[in-house]
Amino acid sequence: MVNDVKVLLMYKCKYLSDEEKVELQKAIEFSEKAHIYQKRATGEPYVIHPLEVCLILSEYEADLTTLICALLHDVVEDTEVSLSEIEEHFGSQVAYIVDGLTKFEKGVFEKEEYSAVNTEKLLSMAILDIRIAVVKLADRLHNMRTLAIKRIEKKIPYANETLLFFSPLAEKIGLYKMQEELEDLGFSYLNPPRYTLFKKIMNDYTQVYSEIFNQFLHHVHEEDSSEFIVHTNWKKPPLFQLYNLVSEGHNLQELFTIHITTKTTLNCYIVLGTIHSLFEPVPNQFVDKIAIENHPFLKYLETKVKIEDLILRVIIQDEATKTYYEHGVFAKLKENDIQSLSNSLLGTSIHSVKTIAKNSIAFCELISFELFQKEITVFTPKMDVIILPINSNIIDFAYALDPSLANRMSFAKVNSEFQSPQTVLQDMDIIEIHTKNKITVDAKWLHHVQTSKALKEIMGVVNKSKKILNF
Repeated sequence: MVNDVKVLLMYKCKYLSDEEKVELQKAIEFSEKAHIYQKRATGEPYVIHPLEVCLILSEYEADLTTLICALLHDVVEDTEVSLSEIEEHFGSQVAYIVDGLTKFEKGVFEKEEYSAVNTEKLLSMAILDIRIAVVKLADRLHNMRTLAIKRIEKKIPYANETLLFFSPLAEKIGLYKMQEELEDLGFSYLNPPRYTLFKKIMNDYTQVYSEIFNQFLHHVHEEDSSEFIVHTNWKKPPLFQLYNLVSEGHNLQELFTIHITTKTTLNCYIVLGTIHSLFEPVPNQFVDKIAIENHPFLKYLETKVKIEDLILRVIIQDEATKTYYEHGVFAKLKENDIQSLSNSLLGTSIHSVKTIAKNSIAFCELISFELFQKEITVFTPKMDVIILPINSNIIDFAYALDPSLANRMSFAKVNSEFQSPQTVLQDMDIIEIHTKNKITVDAKWLHHVQTSKALKEIMGVVNKSKKILNF
């Protein structure tokens, strides 16, 4: 069995250079030797697990460093091998990532604190190298795939943690296929009856949508003559997302998605015009995430059209965005410095939270809210884009824009109308901040803000004022 996985892994990693394949083989042998007498709960040799984690990452065409770290991610924690040995054999980058994936010793902490300190360590180190989070997600995915062997009292909290923390983390760093599988596996363990029901509903709708998609495809390609379109496919929603959307009141028929890939960004707009000329657009359902970018991995146009009394959701993207969807953060790694990319994905929130959290448990509570909330896109009068967590208010906006400006805020307008600073913002709002020549910060603002950056800045001003008064 081990040999079969090794052969498959080397085949999947055929995108590596010959020199890199030699290094990968060295890491496989090192991992196999380190875990030689260990077994998993399934009875399999333990080395199967790191090999499978590495295999998951090979699907994204992960770089050599990430693949090696996947093979070694449990070595320091579970064997006698030290970090210095890892560095000696594979270099400082690999040692840093493996360190970020290595948990503290259990006996030092209470149960809740133990989980929190390890999460804080993982995220704090991931802002310098995002591959720590990537390997951790692949590790979690393989553990979810093999969760059936565990007792029920272990399955439920593990699946719940997967949905609350790891799935949103995967989305945050662009690993969408991984996110979807984590959610569906978590859903299947947390609510088996609902999972089974929605699986049946999905199957019933699949045949209907397959026929409608073929009609749609025929009309579009007949009109377009494939001049601009590279690829067209349709996608059914992951079961957990389907369940959530239906629970929120969305119509089931609107949840299946047609994805159209074009050669260039300009082609996206041309194809949009073609689709709107062929089918009746649904009013107020057009979204432009090319002109208004709110995620580094997703740049697309979205519209909804009617065909045979059904509503179809259509996503139009260019080839670069399709690559980002398929390879996530690894597509960006080829274009960006690892440290700047890592910090841009997670750094701002983690730095802010660390300055205001009193301990690791508080850090985890704040960071889960900060990183994984749904987001809204709002604008300055000059149409600069600001991304905020849902339910953010004018104060949050002001601090995200410019803390020195926020500290002197006197009043604000939302869509040209006067509003109080506590006003909750809606997607696509335009906010105008007016200031005074003095500090106007009110300690009561702390009870209303949603973002850690606003909390940090307000607390700094309030504490400074207290020191001056005490002096």
